Amino acid sequence: MASKQENLKNPLTWLAVGFGTGYFPLAPGTLGSLLATLLFYLLITPFLRPFAYIFTLVAYVFLIIASFFFGLFLYRRTMGAEKDAKVFVWDEFVGMWLAYFPLLVFESFWPWIIFSFVLFRIFDIWKPRPISYFDNLDSPYGVMMDDIISGLFSALIITIAVLIFY
Repeated sequence: MASKQENLKNPLTWLAVGFGTGYFPLAPGTLGSLLATLLFYLLITPFLRPFAYIFTLVAYVFLIIASFFFGLFLYRRTMGAEKDAKVFVWDEFVGMWLAYFPLLVFESFWPWIIFSFVLFRIFDIWKPRPISYFDNLDSPYGVMMDDIISGLFSALIITIAVLIFY
């Protein structure tokens, strides 16, 4: 793999390492997740809200699916043969955005954003089954899927919690 300075000259690497958050020495995944949260709140939701409700949800699902496949492409192009590169945090972005899906449906925010973030990080660090299965795959697919499943688990719990408490 090329040096950090050489890598950062490539725009794809900037995305793969979460605009540099992947190079943070402590908890790069958590920092990448925080950046994904900021992007969700500042860039994604304002863009989606003005549209019709169904279109918003379809557009968001499309964003997540496209981001997943883009992540597979990014990993192959920027990380090469490296197995589960810790600097790669695009998977955190996609997993977080999936965890936030219920927030668009229920239109509830700050306490739920924080709860979603904490849940996602717990699942992504703890890696219960089936997350651990995907985490053990030595492929870009495994790198992306463990965060997708973490995001799905978080979204499911958030959905149940919102239905009970909101």
